[in-house]
Amino acid sequence: AARYHHRSSTLNSRKTPTQMLVDGAQPPLLSIALTLLLINSSPPPAFASVAPLADVGLREFLVKDSSQLLRLSLPSSMTKDAPINLEVDPGRQAQEAIELVRLRLEQVGFSGKKPVWIACLKEVNEANKIANSDTLLKSVVSKKELSKANALLEELKTDIDNLRDAVRNEDIKSTISSQAKAADTLYELRLLSMKPGLPFDLSSDAAGMPVLKGRAVVNAVVKHGNGGKEFTLDDGSKSDTLELTMVIDGYRAPVTGGNFVDLVNKKHYDGMVINSVDDLFVNAGSTNGYSENGKVRTIPLEIFYKKDTSPTYHYTSDDDLRATEGFANPFQSVGALGMVHDPEDNDTGSDQFFFLKWDQGLVAPGRNTLDGSSAEFGYVVKNQDALTQIKKGDVIVK
Repeated sequence: AARYHHRSSTLNSRKTPTQMLVDGAQPPLLSIALTLLLINSSPPPAFASVAPLADVGLREFLVKDSSQLLRLSLPSSMTKDAPINLEVDPGRQAQEAIELVRLRLEQVGFSGKKPVWIACLKEVNEANKIANSDTLLKSVVSKKELSKANALLEELKTDIDNLRDAVRNEDIKSTISSQAKAADTLYELRLLSMKPGLPFDLSSDAAGMPVLKGRAVVNAVVKHGNGGKEFTLDDGSKSDTLELTMVIDGYRAPVTGGNFVDLVNKKHYDGMVINSVDDLFVNAGSTNGYSENGKVRTIPLEIFYKKDTSPTYHYTSDDDLRATEGFANPFQSVGALGMVHDPEDNDTGSDQFFFLKWDQGLVAPGRNTLDGSSAEFGYVVKNQDALTQIKKGDVIVK
């Protein structure tokens, strides 16, 4: 049986805000049970109506898209003393500005809301100012990557021009697609600023374990074990197999991510049957763990707090009296990846992992069932919405 270690909470599902925007519908306001001291009777129209906890989003906005979470959690200016230093990180400044365009439109609305579009245009102009300065190329680490960086920068400028035109025209479909394109291009450029290795020293807890120094892309192919309907993919097409693209984040979970990628490279999961599915999780892995040399390999619980500059090990946030803090990669997105461990022993992670199925947009951020009690080590970034179609007995082909 699957072993889950989590605090109790209530989770609710919803249609994704981006899909609502593209469909032309207005996203519902976040319903979050908080005690608020209301200073004004209504919020400014260009800002979120209900602000999440300060450390689970961007400004007053809740971030709950897997790709956005990865782009914003890239530690491009992390030092041993500070998790982020915006003054020396123009790429991060531009990334925030571009991400805010989508967040404003999703969480405030757009139809007939001129102040929202004006606020979005200001964000686009800020990103454009940075892109047209010489600061983004200065951070590129390898001289060999300069030609690639120059090409990406020119592509980014074009993407931002397209985004500006869409915002000026108040064209929601074009704005959403142009925002996604610009955000991804900038992220690819920022990756070139990352030095080899990790921006922190690993503790002795990682000794002798596989370590992922950076990020890795893993593709998994799933098929139904006993026939059944075709999978409906995120683009609306049908397929006998479901290909899931995952980004494994060694910057935030070097040991957990390293353990997972090592098992993938060993083809440990090839042909493995999905052993448990419920309303929240798709669980995979063997019930006895991964054995090598006659011994089960286990890894310690690994948690990366948003305010920290390196992971902590062994202790849950409850154990560590840090349950109210935010996390670098939170469990607040469809397709979040988590490592399973015995609820009686935090350091028993091995090969069992889970995909989180539900969109947690309606759960008070920072108060869901998993943050701080399970290691989050990446996100599904392609076909994550199709996770709901996976059934017990389906097979991970490779």
